[in-house]
Amino acid sequence: MTKTNAVFSFIALWTLPLLATVSFVACGSEEKSEPLPDLPPIEIPKDVYGLYSGRLPCDDCTSRMVRMTLGEDNTVEAVQVILRDTMTTDTLKGTYVVTDSTIKVSLSEDKMHWNFKRAKFGNLTYLTAAGTVYEDEDGMTADLIHIFKAKQPTLKAIPDSSKSETADSVAASKE
Repeated sequence: MTKTNAVFSFIALWTLPLLATVSFVACGSEEKSEPLPDLPPIEIPKDVYGLYSGRLPCDDCTSRMVRMTLGEDNTVEAVQVILRDTMTTDTLKGTYVVTDSTIKVSLSEDKMHWNFKRAKFGNLTYLTAAGTVYEDEDGMTADLIHIFKAKQPTLKAIPDSSKSETADSVAASKE
């Protein structure tokens, strides 16, 4: 083997794989991915009436759980369970007003007021008296979860085939 052939073989052996790798990488980088299709937006229910349940802040108690029903006629019925040394249950009634994204609830003849902001998926987030989102010492918000009721399926009457067969067999036996 001559020196020229040896040099050519050496260059071919090392440069051809290197060139192939570079061209492969260059071709891969030229490919442009197409943008993902637009997904349909998630619809948040516009109506606020319905059943809500959750935990609200309480300064002088261990826990305050609330189940609140907002009626279509702007009435409110809230059942709150307060845990101190003992557990007490109160049923509060009142009205609510929706302004922009805020729901203002007045209970017990305007003696108690709760303000909420609409959150994701139809839930309500409790607001402080200053109108800011309430956060506890762990940074958690006080949310009331919107409880959606599933529509009950309508049942159709299924004809009882055993009765019609019995009536037909009775009629046939009399003939």
